[in-house]
Amino acid sequence: MYCTVLHVLCNFQTQATLPASRTSGAPMSKLPSPDMVRRIEDAAAALIAAGTPNPTNTQVRDHLGGGSLATISPVMRAFRARLREQESDEAPALPAELAQLLTGQLTLLWQTAVKQAEAGARDAREQADADIEQADLERDTAQARVAELETELAVLREVQAERDRLLQQALGLQERMISLREEVVRQQTNNEHLATQLKESREEVNTLRAGEKALQAELLALARGEGKVKK
Repeated sequence: MYCTVLHVLCNFQTQATLPASRTSGAPMSKLPSPDMVRRIEDAAAALIAAGTPNPTNTQVRDHLGGGSLATISPVMRAFRARLREQESDEAPALPAELAQLLTGQLTLLWQTAVKQAEAGARDAREQADADIEQADLERDTAQARVAELETELAVLREVQAERDRLLQQALGLQERMISLREEVVRQQTNNEHLATQLKESREEVNTLRAGEKALQAELLALARGEGKVKK
C-alpha cells in the first residue's frame, strides 16, 4: 500500500511540472424554465437512485417520456458539473497507517494528488459528456435529414404518378386522334362516292330530259302532219 501511495505522489510531482490540462466545454446554452429544469434533474436523480450512476441525455429523455435533447443537454451539463464539484470537495481520508507516517507537506501532496486524479477523471467525464451530446445532436440531424428525404421521396412519387397519368391521357388522346382521322378518311371516301353517284344521276336526268324533248318534238311533228292530211 505504501509503495502504491508513493508511486501516486511521484506521478503527481512529475505531472505538476507540465502545463495545466485544457478543460473542455462549450458555452452553456440558455436553460429552459425552472419547472423544466427541476423535472430533468428529478429524472436524472431517479435514474441514479435506480442504479444508473451516470445517466445519458437519451436515458433522461426516455424517463421523461419525450422532450428535446437540445433542451435536456445544457441542464444535464450543469447537473453533472454540480455532482463533480460535490465529489471533488470530498477528498478520501488517509488510511490510519499513512496518517501516522505522512504529515505536513506529504499530507498536502497526497490530497493534491487525489484532487489532480479527480480533475483528470472530471475532464474525461466532461469530454465524454460533450461527445455524447455531439453524438445526440448528429443523430437528431441525421433523423431530420431522413425525414426530409422521405418527404422529398413522397413528392417525387406523386410527381411520377401524375406524369404517368398525363402520359396515359396523352396516349388516349393520340388513339382518339387516329380514330378521328380514320373517320375523316371514311367520310371523305363516302363523300366522293356520293359525289360520283350525284354526277351520274345528273347525267341520267339530262339524258332523260333530252329524250323527253326529242319525244315531244316527234309528237309535235306527228300532230302537225295529221293536221295537213285533214285539210
